[in-house]
Amino acid sequence: MPVSGRREARTSIDVLVVGAGPTGLTLAVELARRGVSFRLVEKSTEPPSQADKAIGVHCRTMEIWEDMGVVRAAVDAGIWFNGQIVMINGRQTHRVEWNLPELPYAHLGLPQYDTERILTDRLRTLGGSIERGLALHGLTQDASGVSAALSGADGTQETVRARYIVGCDGAHSVVRRELDLSFNAGAGRFPQLFMLADFDVDWAMPQGYLLRFMHMTDGELDGMLVCVPLRGKGRYRMATMAPPRIMAEAARTEVPPGFTKEYEPPTLADFQVALDRLAPAGTTGSNLRWSSIFRISHGIVDRYRVGRAFVAGDAAHLHPPAGGQGMNTGIQDAYNLGWKLALAVSGHAGPGLLDTYEAERRPAGRAVMDRAVRVAFTDEMDNADEKAQFLDEMQMTLSYHGTPGVGEALGWEAPERSPAAGDRAPDVHGLTRRGIGHPMRLFELTHGTVHTLLIYVDASTTEEDLRGYEKMAGAMRQQFPGLVDIYLVRDLDATSSPGVDLPVVYDTGRTFRSAYAPAGPCAYLIRPDGHVGFRTRPILTGALEDHLRAVFGGGDQASR
Repeated sequence: MPVSGRREARTSIDVLVVGAGPTGLTLAVELARRGVSFRLVEKSTEPPSQADKAIGVHCRTMEIWEDMGVVRAAVDAGIWFNGQIVMINGRQTHRVEWNLPELPYAHLGLPQYDTERILTDRLRTLGGSIERGLALHGLTQDASGVSAALSGADGTQETVRARYIVGCDGAHSVVRRELDLSFNAGAGRFPQLFMLADFDVDWAMPQGYLLRFMHMTDGELDGMLVCVPLRGKGRYRMATMAPPRIMAEAARTEVPPGFTKEYEPPTLADFQVALDRLAPAGTTGSNLRWSSIFRISHGIVDRYRVGRAFVAGDAAHLHPPAGGQGMNTGIQDAYNLGWKLALAVSGHAGPGLLDTYEAERRPAGRAVMDRAVRVAFTDEMDNADEKAQFLDEMQMTLSYHGTPGVGEALGWEAPERSPAAGDRAPDVHGLTRRGIGHPMRLFELTHGTVHTLLIYVDASTTEEDLRGYEKMAGAMRQQFPGLVDIYLVRDLDATSSPGVDLPVVYDTGRTFRSAYAPAGPCAYLIRPDGHVGFRTRPILTGALEDHLRAVFGGGDQASR
């Protein structure tokens, strides 16, 4: 138990993470996996105990969780979403099925308190923990680090010295305030207030579907009920517009974004009014577990980085809550930043690597926010290709193509279906490896904490080419020790050369050739966050080495 009073400043930690929601926990796990010294502080003294935040876990987040080692726990605790149904004025207008067997994972329903519990457990297995009851109330930074003033719930105060600080402290972020970051063009607020609740319903709607009931009068939306299934028979998270009495009171007062405490929680009777108007006839609600009034805000900060300080998650961007976009985007922020910070503190980051965080994640956050605002009061089916829309919403098509942190050197035009630099690197099934008696996935090679270089060879590859790739790989291992895993991916018709000093994976079913459309010898550098960092076709060794030096700073430079 800490003693009251001011503690001595600590100078030994690399990263201070402020906020232990899903974003902060993800970042802490990523740092812990890489042996980075950090502290994770959270002002609340207790973890959340009710499902009053995000529920949906996107397909892309599930891939990330597989790499982080938590996907099995998430699947065990959650439920799968089958699809989405939209009803307007009692008539079904859309029914979209989300069963896409080509994806590694489907869309999972998991309350945020379970998400935080699972990530906390994973952090604990890695030797980390949350320091609860510690609030940030000021920070300063200089050329060598950040000094952060913390206060404890018991009145203690301390100054923490860290090389970097990351604000994952939510919509009312103190880090954002201390950095004097502003929301681009201000934070917008929807005029409506919404009420949310967790309760049971008795109806004949199919199970496992996100349901959206809407009412239109003369082409104008005047009623909406969003229902997200939870684990348990007939159990849903319900969201609908607040009743007139609360809206009238809100018009006379200032109500901040997020969950409000200005009003009494709505009753089951309030929700029954919405059910009677919008849900199928005869629907009844019961067993109200909790309820709240909510105001939706949206915005994105003008910068994600100021010197040695960063913001991520809701501290950087606010979204309408539909589809759990904010939580999933925040998790991807942390997943993107974690490996870059780890390289920086270990002295293996090029001078521009940390700048790529903002260059990659701010446009991604902006795109998610813009779409969430655009469809908040529509039937959501705004794409003629419903499968493409689902993949967009699940952030499976998100790309960093064209940003400074990725690159490519192409001697001839690449097929359109070939993943470009910055794209998510797709998984591949059916690979084989000598001595392993079962088919392998590509993710078994690319998951982990380092970059992965895949060198693809086919029938056109000569013995001389193979010796050149072996020499290239040896030089990379020497210049960037422990930073890049290298594999030879061999087509069925490729020249056999067992003497080459490279681990070999066989594209036995030609699934790699189908997914990556190599069209001849090529190389793909896969980053730790699962995106293509660099591709070259044919294999241009000098261009690939130049990219690696830009990422790792030549392998012998510390990021200062």
